[in-house]
Amino acid sequence: MKWSGPWVQRMQNLPLFVLDLAASFMLAAAASCRARSTGAHFSGAAVLACLAGMAAPLARDGLLGYGAITLNQGEYLAASVCGGIAGIIIGQSSRAWMSFFWLDALGLALGAGVGTVKGVMAGLGPTGSILVGILGGLVGGIVRDLCLGDMARAVEEDMYATAAAFGGMLALTMMLLTNLDPWQSALCGALLVVVLRGVKKVKIV
Repeated sequence: MKWSGPWVQRMQNLPLFVLDLAASFMLAAAASCRARSTGAHFSGAAVLACLAGMAAPLARDGLLGYGAITLNQGEYLAASVCGGIAGIIIGQSSRAWMSFFWLDALGLALGAGVGTVKGVMAGLGPTGSILVGILGGLVGGIVRDLCLGDMARAVEEDMYATAAAFGGMLALTMMLLTNLDPWQSALCGALLVVVLRGVKKVKIV
């Protein structure tokens, strides 16, 4: 089957689109949670959430040749706004740091898995698909960390970009060598990223 663009992909594979929205939600929630936990103003946390949530699909679709079509899809902005609100609420709790870790892990995981699968569907080779997946997982967190003046976790932690790469590899393998649907392949890759980040968290603790 030939995929001709993100709108066609969305209609033909709605579960994958939902996972993509979930990635934006998680990345936005992680950004606003982190911002509020460090004392950022409500409005600043909300703006940062939208930037982090929209960054991944914008960068990914731009690389895939779709331009800024994400800006015409209000669902991504809605997911980012909802995630931002949730993160602001969570960021004021006593367990904000733990919540941030897992929101960030889920955003990283879903972004990497979905990005890799979308790369395959767009006709990229294995290397290109994995690179798109890594970008999809990392860019939201990088935008967040830079705006907050933090060192980007993508370069600070050893099992961050590496986890995204492994997740992308698994998603690619599932996509090419099994009969799983694209969204199932993306979810397999995402689950591996979450596991790897969880193991890293346990070691830190």
